Amino acid sequence: MTADLATISQAFCTIQDSHILVVGDVMLDRFVDGHVSRISPEAPVPILEKSAVKQMPGGSANVACNLAFLGAKTTLIGVIGDDESGQLLVAELGKNPSITFLPHIVAGRPTTLKTRYRAAGQQILRVDDEDMSPLASDATKAILSQIEVSLKSTPAVDAVIISDYAKGCLTPTIIQKIVALCKKAGIKSVADPKLADFSAYHGVDILTPNLAELRAASDATLTDIDDIVTVAHDLVIKHELGAILATLSARGMVLTMAGGTTIHGAATARDVFDVSGAGDTVVAAVAACVAQNIEPPLAVDIANLAAGVAVAKSGTAIVSPGEVLGQLHAPQIATDWPHWAEQCRQWRENGVKIGFTNGCFDLLHPGHIYLLQQAASYCERLIVGVNSDRSVKRLKGNSRPLQACDSRASVLSSLPFIDGVAVFDEDTPLDLVSILQPDVIIKGGDYTATDVVGADIVNARGGEVVIIPTLGTFSSSTIINR
Repeated sequence: MTADLATISQAFCTIQDSHILVVGDVMLDRFVDGHVSRISPEAPVPILEKSAVKQMPGGSANVACNLAFLGAKTTLIGVIGDDESGQLLVAELGKNPSITFLPHIVAGRPTTLKTRYRAAGQQILRVDDEDMSPLASDATKAILSQIEVSLKSTPAVDAVIISDYAKGCLTPTIIQKIVALCKKAGIKSVADPKLADFSAYHGVDILTPNLAELRAASDATLTDIDDIVTVAHDLVIKHELGAILATLSARGMVLTMAGGTTIHGAATARDVFDVSGAGDTVVAAVAACVAQNIEPPLAVDIANLAAGVAVAKSGTAIVSPGEVLGQLHAPQIATDWPHWAEQCRQWRENGVKIGFTNGCFDLLHPGHIYLLQQAASYCERLIVGVNSDRSVKRLKGNSRPLQACDSRASVLSSLPFIDGVAVFDEDTPLDLVSILQPDVIIKGGDYTATDVVGADIVNARGGEVVIIPTLGTFSSSTIINR
């Protein structure tokens, strides 16, 4: 790990300005959970007593979801059928306003559906409903036309992800046409490969194979890091790639660039629960960094941390900035009221406008970052009130918070537009507002100015209350439920 908390926090703030186009094989992932207590008398197989069913976007659609929860605006192009699974996928993606889904519907072709049956959280069977044959020429032309239009859209596309799951949407010919369109537009491309012949991805800026895919492409048994780097570099040169980022499971990942530079990011120490979708998280994180010209060592750090979060989750994972930042060592910060009361007094004496906002901020997500950025624009110094762990439990239930108060406070403090963090143990920040005496209180959501706790205190000082509209439907609960 080469970067610190503040550096990675700044990178996440930058990522919020990205617009990324994802093209590839979309699918619907369904999870059927239950309990196994007996074997079937009809055959030596377990009987799953179903208790719950949930579904979520998968494949390229999961890449889009990961981008959205990292903070990037996302346009997704893919193929679905005129079936129930396609309708459900459209509905699931429609829940996130940061994702614009432009599906091409092919009558009679099933939307790819993966159904995983799990007992005690462990997968015991997967059933795939799909058609992996290449698309007909009319569908291909329609997709390429949509890509051309999207590359000229507003806001401008900063990077393109080619998310290949070998389900028929992306043939080598289509991939090469997408790469050519990207180069013509001066836009970076990142590809997650499934084809063993890497010539299909010729000219891509970053290719993100896992070790099995790298072995298949090179027809070599790769064990040592040095051998992996050598083979990766040969493939980079052979196919005129910008770089290969090879994911190596427990050994992390290694980036091999065309100029010979190699960056090895060791895996973060996390328990591996489920690798479903971890590759989607990596390619999303890398593309988000590429979109904002974040330097390669920092991009590897971010992708590595994000992958560590993803594999510790069950199901097709999404990752939030707060989960990534929460893994990093945080310096001790002052969160006590007397300290910030004195600091506010000094700022007031110097004519500085002080702003205040508050929340639990459990698993910092793009909605939080948007609110905090907006709040900072209404003042010269921003203080954030954070509910203590006991306060969060009273408000959210015994299962919360997922991140301890010290971690939440440190993550917030690392954001470049926050000047101080004060922790309160009460259900509301009324007493804290009374002590700090801010000039403006900023809140997000459906509040009215008269409903905001502490509004009377600020108004008595001649200050104001500002309500910021919520950014989409981002919430910590959504991340937890996934």
